[in-house]
Amino acid sequence: MKGYGWIAASLLGALGWMPFQAQAVSEQSIRDCQRNMNPLVVSQCIARLKSQSYRLEEIECRKDLECWGERFSERAQRNCAVGFARAAQWDPRWWSYWDEDELTHVRWRSRRDGILEYYLDNAGVRLMCAFDPELPQRVKVQYGPAVGDAGVEL
Repeated sequence: MKGYGWIAASLLGALGWMPFQAQAVSEQSIRDCQRNMNPLVVSQCIARLKSQSYRLEEIECRKDLECWGERFSERAQRNCAVGFARAAQWDPRWWSYWDEDELTHVRWRSRRDGILEYYLDNAGVRLMCAFDPELPQRVKVQYGPAVGDAGVEL
């Protein structure tokens, strides 16, 4: 058994880390709960977020593009529209590409970080919006040729 102590220590360390991963709650989720002015509702919402079953469900959803994309679709549509409108203030070509249509597809921008890219193909041009669920108010918009990965239709 000599020399194998490091294996046992690393396995115990990994097992000790796993419950904390399942218990972590994002700051954005807590802010969403705090939007309600009723303290009882806020505490119930935060308790639900901290429940292991909710966290495991979220971890499973994050593995599936369709589930993760649908979960944040409404917020992404709203925040990306603001990003497109701001871009149109500086570059009038945006108005010719974006006429306030809803984004129709989603794909991974960074699967590891859970960052999504919502997009719309319009007349050979793809309007793209990078959306991070942890920082939903910060979006990155761009346009380019409508080629490449088809993503998942919303």
